[in-house]
Amino acid sequence: MACPESGADKPTAADVLIPRERSRTPLAVSTGMLLADDSELPPLCSAELSAKQAGQELDRLDREYVRGCQKCRLHMSRTQTVFGVGNPRPELVFVGEGPGLDEDRQGLPFVGRAGQLLTRMIEAMGLTRERVYICNVVKCRPPENRTPAEDEMDTCAPYLWRQLAVLRPRVIIALGRPAAQTLLATKTPIGQLRGEFRDFPPPALAHLGLPRCKVMPTFHPAYLLRSPNEKPKAWEDLKQVMRVLGLPIPRRGR
Repeated sequence: MACPESGADKPTAADVLIPRERSRTPLAVSTGMLLADDSELPPLCSAELSAKQAGQELDRLDREYVRGCQKCRLHMSRTQTVFGVGNPRPELVFVGEGPGLDEDRQGLPFVGRAGQLLTRMIEAMGLTRERVYICNVVKCRPPENRTPAEDEMDTCAPYLWRQLAVLRPRVIIALGRPAAQTLLATKTPIGQLRGEFRDFPPPALAHLGLPRCKVMPTFHPAYLLRSPNEKPKAWEDLKQVMRVLGLPIPRRGR
């Protein structure tokens, strides 16, 4: 993606200090994942843009490349693509797996029951949806809301890489297994990934030239609706992110 020239450099996400050292579970990199970029798309943005410029670049990526995409089978059953929404230069980005029925109808990510819980999670952090950015790995709804297949996520991931190259967040919260495994190029289960900050991009994606930041994997809101006893673990994950971003932590989570 051809980007306008940036102004003075700002501190990079690599300079973020994690509040305490933790032991790390080694990531088991999948040898079956397609880690090559899509040569039909413009290059990743390499400049740090203003909010206005970033918004224009995101709109162009959506309008010129995503909305008409037919690169995988998911386009055959979608109503419309679901690109992303929020602050074009956020400190925090939430990445889920894919749109559901409500998202497919409205063209916006996380607007159904899981989206309502995500909104409450964001508000519990002292933020609003307008201050963060929300998107998914795949931009089309999988039929019957099934989990996206690996080849579908591999095909759609280059769009996500270009979003993140423009957004340049300090932290990404990966919501659920598909998002965490895609962002970290791993097959490690979400139960082993969550609760620890990970470096992004991982070594397997270093060749793409993505901007560096931290990833916090946690449970998907849809899973938390099914398993409310896991909510305290997700809240602990969110509190770690809040510490990194310098957000005040309330005495009790929601």
